[in-house]
Amino acid sequence: MMRTVWIAAVIGLSVILSSLTPLTANTVWSVDTTRKQVAFTFDDGPKPESSIPLIDMLEKLQIRSTFFVVGHEAQANIDLIKRLHEQGHEIANHTYNHRRLPALSDEEILSELERTNAVIRSATGESPRLFRPPGGQFNTKVIQIAASLGLTVVLWDVNAGDYVLDVHRFPVKDESRREDGSSFSQSVIAKITTQAKPGSIILMHNGGDVIELLPTIVTKLRNRGFEIVTVGELLREGKPRPNSIWNNDHVPD
Repeated sequence: MMRTVWIAAVIGLSVILSSLTPLTANTVWSVDTTRKQVAFTFDDGPKPESSIPLIDMLEKLQIRSTFFVVGHEAQANIDLIKRLHEQGHEIANHTYNHRRLPALSDEEILSELERTNAVIRSATGESPRLFRPPGGQFNTKVIQIAASLGLTVVLWDVNAGDYVLDVHRFPVKDESRREDGSSFSQSVIAKITTQAKPGSIILMHNGGDVIELLPTIVTKLRNRGFEIVTVGELLREGKPRPNSIWNNDHVPD
């Protein structure tokens, strides 16, 4: 009974706010800061086969990052969530079942976010404050429901494109070369190290060959004077950078 009342209240709030909240409200693509800081973010997981090597690598490189975790994966690997938390990484919400949210009902969206919040809270003792919609797909109702749970929607301004390297999850033909002749590894390294600017939020994934590329990426960024931090740390240093107005059907790349 109480849950029914809560869902009705959230839906009612969404209706009230629908004409008041622009799509860009409560969303972050990058942060306006003068400090040379960027945030590494890793989507999906945690999965032991990819998360453990990634956590080990980040520990070796002395980096704290933001992990947008899938709730059912987190539930099955609570020990990894606890390890990430203990090592100072930021744990954020990436829904429970990695479903594309704009096609879901308000009740389904709320469930996806609440269930993942509960898993993270049980493992860390803290409620997440950040949320990334799967595929970067969102609309006004997604933002409003997230906001009702105290979650800020976090997107990115630098897409590493690392998912094309993980051929087990994302098969691609001729995966070793791009049209310009560069390898995917070279492309990923170049995207991150040349496109990063103060306040950038960098999208990567919790798996694939990006783990082996991190030492090179980190060295190049540090040689440019950048410090690598979490999204939360970026937001403490500055404010979300203004972005262009998106309509409800827009899907960020």
